[in-house]
Amino acid sequence: MFTGRCLCGQSHITVNVQRLDVYACHCTLCQKWSGGIAMYLEACGQPLIAEHMPEPGIFSSSLHGERCFCSVCGSPLWFHLINSDYYFIPWTILELNESERRRLVLAAEIYIETQPAFWKLTGQYARLSSTEVEVMDSLGQLAH
Repeated sequence: MFTGRCLCGQSHITVNVQRLDVYACHCTLCQKWSGGIAMYLEACGQPLIAEHMPEPGIFSSSLHGERCFCSVCGSPLWFHLINSDYYFIPWTILELNESERRRLVLAAEIYIETQPAFWKLTGQYARLSSTEVEVMDSLGQLAH
């Protein structure tokens, strides 16, 4: 279990993350939401908002997903694939210690066809197009 908080500190979450595998998303919606590459950890189940915290804002950004954010400062809190139990948390909002940060591993880049040419991540990991990701989603083969 990890805790996290938004930029202003008003939204506190607790989330079960079992693997420190980072997924870098280059879709245009994540680019707009994050200001660049959105980098997520997959949560095991829905994140929990701490008591007495403001309810998160929810934006249905597509037919497939909704984005939850701090209703005070607007910081991203998680992305949820609708009709599934897939929740993706920006790793940067979690309170990770130095050892946990060193264990973060880039597992995949997704929606690579909309990745700007001026940024390149390096390493040995999966690079998937939108078509490949959507087929995996329809077959229930995403992460977990």
